[in-house]
Amino acid sequence: MNKIYIFFYLFKIKFRLKSLNLNKAIIFETLNIAEAKNQFITTWGNFGQQWGINKPMGQIHALLLISNEPLCTLQLMEKLQISSGNANTNVRALVNMGLIYKVRVLKERKDYFKAEKDIEIISKILNNERKKRDFDPLLISLLKIDKNINNTPQNKEFKKIIRKISAFVNKADKNLSNAFDIK
Repeated sequence: MNKIYIFFYLFKIKFRLKSLNLNKAIIFETLNIAEAKNQFITTWGNFGQQWGINKPMGQIHALLLISNEPLCTLQLMEKLQISSGNANTNVRALVNMGLIYKVRVLKERKDYFKAEKDIEIISKILNNERKKRDFDPLLISLLKIDKNINNTPQNKEFKKIIRKISAFVNKADKNLSNAFDIK
């Protein structure tokens, strides 16, 4: 009786796995640490474009974010296979944003960099950068349009739409700022 029960139990498990169409390689595949880090760097670089930063800038930030030790620009160039101009430009921009910062390494003349590792601070910085790049220019443009429209009956509907869009963008900006507690 127990043998029959075990047989049906195993058959049931095998049938469920087949019906789920799971690939054993995907289930049991594990990445070594180097592969996992490379995958993270690639992913962070790709998603960085959605946050308003370019791919190499995102990759530099990712590499510094997961590095235990500070890295110099030459190390960033070698590990990411990017040019010195690309590395220097993006490092300078990341420093200006506050996502990375210079650190002093004893007996070294080169500049070394570390990333801010507090995810809440990173989120606030990225949200603030997005605000500067997306919301602020849009609001300025809408304000100029609104001021330059004559108050005539023909323009009333257009002006109303511009003001509704402005109100919506202001509300979205305020909600995002509150979500990240940005003051």
